[in-house]
Amino acid sequence: MAINTSLTDELATAWLTGRARIRNYHLTTQGNIHAALRTPESAEAGEDLWEYVVTNTSDDVLKAVTDEIIKHPSRQLIVAADLPQTATPSGTTAKRYAEKTGLRPIGVDELVMVTDMEQQDVEEPIVPEQFTAEVVRNDGWYLVAFKTTDESEAGAGKLAARGRVAVVDGTYAVFDQIWTSPDFRRQGLGSLTMRYLSSLALEQDVETGLLIAGLEGQALYTYLGWTAIGDVVVLGHPDVDPKDQWATQTFEP
Repeated sequence: MAINTSLTDELATAWLTGRARIRNYHLTTQGNIHAALRTPESAEAGEDLWEYVVTNTSDDVLKAVTDEIIKHPSRQLIVAADLPQTATPSGTTAKRYAEKTGLRPIGVDELVMVTDMEQQDVEEPIVPEQFTAEVVRNDGWYLVAFKTTDESEAGAGKLAARGRVAVVDGTYAVFDQIWTSPDFRRQGLGSLTMRYLSSLALEQDVETGLLIAGLEGQALYTYLGWTAIGDVVVLGHPDVDPKDQWATQTFEP
């Protein structure tokens, strides 16, 4: 199957739907603006923590969202845009959208990446004896966690890696919150997590894999056959320090 290398709203909607399902967000769409309510955090913070998501959007839409963030400083904007035709310095997309909106970049150099799921291995991978795989099957999405066994030098029961995948419309596999403990990095667990999640997603006839890759994961996903098709920038209120912004992509066990 040929992979679509254009960042369409259909792809963005599929990614957001899977992400919202995995993270238990409430997702709504109005025109070209998607909005996700981070339900668990809202109860703790005493306010609605909304993030708006737009794809290759117009300046008018950007202004409308920016106005909302100026009125509600806890909210954020995620912009997904096609990759530039020629190579540009790191942070170029973030700078462009910061100038357009007047908002502060708080997440830069992330990529929308896709893969042809037909090229992924449908077989459940062999897990090294130092680890055991624990799989949780939820409604529309899966979680796999790798914990150490007695064969590990670290002792048994330590969480080494974890990841999640949602199946959207029987067509898309949306990978999210792929994480490896710092104590277990460079041991192949990132690849193992992705392969295991792929085998779970391929229990259905999915065609396209989708994920957002931070800087640390981009080399791994490229090695596994994923292709970058878009830049992702996260923007927040200009008067709120980035250290005080709630995270968008960070996952803690």
